[in-house]
Amino acid sequence: MSETSGDKTKRKYLAMLTDHHWSHRYSVFYANPKMSNELLTDMVGFKQALRKQYPDQPFLIRIQTKAGGLDGDKTLQAYLTILTTARSDCLDEVANGTFTSSMNVMSGPLSPTKLKSIASAIEGSKPHDLTKVFGDVRIRRWSVLNTDALIIRK
Repeated sequence: MSETSGDKTKRKYLAMLTDHHWSHRYSVFYANPKMSNELLTDMVGFKQALRKQYPDQPFLIRIQTKAGGLDGDKTLQAYLTILTTARSDCLDEVANGTFTSSMNVMSGPLSPTKLKSIASAIEGSKPHDLTKVFGDVRIRRWSVLNTDALIIRK
């Protein structure tokens, strides 16, 4: 039986997640959840700015969905989960300087235990249904920036 496109995407993402060193996690999402349908367009400039601001730091970026924002609104929204190898002090400024709307950025360290938990959750579940936010368009769910700076996990 051949591998589906979704299974291939999941397999490749999990390999990138588990085969490389990641120590910090960021979530970038719109202050107004209804604006998240602009994420695909807005993230182009954001990723370019990340490459310039942090040229020696790799980033693993994944588009996900969640219900609601910080204010209790339950609107389904798309957001970015970003894993990296070091603390990125000005990432919130980069986000708010490149997205067309105000952004919230949450951050924290990423322990090996939490990384295993994330990998296990992704492995055991279906991908988020991005068509509920973006409609029926082809979407690259994840990307890696600054691949030359990747650190292989030993």
